[in-house]
Amino acid sequence: MDAIDIPPYFICPISLQIMEDPVTISSGISYERRSIDKWLSTYNHNTCPVTKQLLSDLSLIPNTTLLRLIQSWTAKVKRSKGHMLDVSPLKTSFDVSKLYQELSEAIEPDLQLKCLKKIKSLIQEDDENDDRKLMMEKAGLAPLVTSLMMTASSLQQIGYSLQVISEAAIVLQLLNPSQETLRKITAYKKGKILMPLSLILQRGTHQARIHTALLLKSIFKSVTEDCKCDIPTIMFESLTEILKDHNSSKVMTMALLSVLMHVTLFGHNLSKVIEAGMISVLIELLVEEKEDRRKCEAMLYVIETACKKAEGRAVVLGHPAGVAAVAGKILRVSQGVTRRSVKILLLLCKYCGGGGVVEEMMEVGAVAKVCMVVQVEGNRSTREKAKEILGLHLKTWNKFPCFPLNCMA
Repeated sequence: MDAIDIPPYFICPISLQIMEDPVTISSGISYERRSIDKWLSTYNHNTCPVTKQLLSDLSLIPNTTLLRLIQSWTAKVKRSKGHMLDVSPLKTSFDVSKLYQELSEAIEPDLQLKCLKKIKSLIQEDDENDDRKLMMEKAGLAPLVTSLMMTASSLQQIGYSLQVISEAAIVLQLLNPSQETLRKITAYKKGKILMPLSLILQRGTHQARIHTALLLKSIFKSVTEDCKCDIPTIMFESLTEILKDHNSSKVMTMALLSVLMHVTLFGHNLSKVIEAGMISVLIELLVEEKEDRRKCEAMLYVIETACKKAEGRAVVLGHPAGVAAVAGKILRVSQGVTRRSVKILLLLCKYCGGGGVVEEMMEVGAVAKVCMVVQVEGNRSTREKAKEILGLHLKTWNKFPCFPLNCMA
């Protein structure tokens, strides 16, 4: 059979496959949308993979002309007698049992790193195809990588062991284990996997932190409640430090917020979150965030949960922007954000209803926002909570000349 001559500009430079949804970035190079989106968003690069040019604009522009050319060429090839269109890139063959053996027998850190990088390369080579990952999971690579990670984290050579556990965490996340596997590796040795993952969040490279954040998100979405009760304090301290750095990527930030949402209610985690300084950091992030609904709802969920404890309420009220940050999101982002914000203000008014809180709410415009909720909010439950807030301190607020007398009507 004659070989099919594929025009080189039909091939995505990242996946090495014929593009199905070609897009062009600001460097002028076209890529498959899924591949370049993963390069920019998941791996947080800001350069063109081919030219290495720094991208000031991360927009993906559909290349409709190239798409029509590819579709026309593909249809022509398929009609050609005796030709089968095979657009898959050349993939490296591998023996999964041999991979397992090599990794299990690797004692020295440099050999462990070499094996882990080999596995990572094999996964990334065919990242869109889950069959390869499934083969590796069935062979038991995920538990083996987990065991290696925990062993390496106990070594004295912290620099070298950090490289090993970072590479192991990246491989584990790329393997995308099933929920059953995630539950097993988390339950192994009573959740000790969380210690090396915390170490990566604290000292690892930026890329290792991203993969670790995504791995933790998957873990806490999958595990049972008892596995969420005894999370080490160092993990919350590490999460706080990362979120405190306002330059964290959206992917990492959302993954870490997801972790907080899944674990805050269990065991002593809420106290650990508060003691780590997380609530103050979330308030500052809330002030900066203008329109991301999911991010605002996640942050407000954690703040609301914290406000169910006296220590949490004290942090919100003690922060110069605490009340203002919460009130500022009312009727601005989404119904969900408004609902959370009103619930937080209600908790503050119920349990911290001293003169200082009442006056601050009037000064920062929180009372005006609550009045607007009563008048225009479509969600009945949120309106009732807003009325409850006003009813708690109506006599005091009535004394202010700017208080709308008809807001309770």
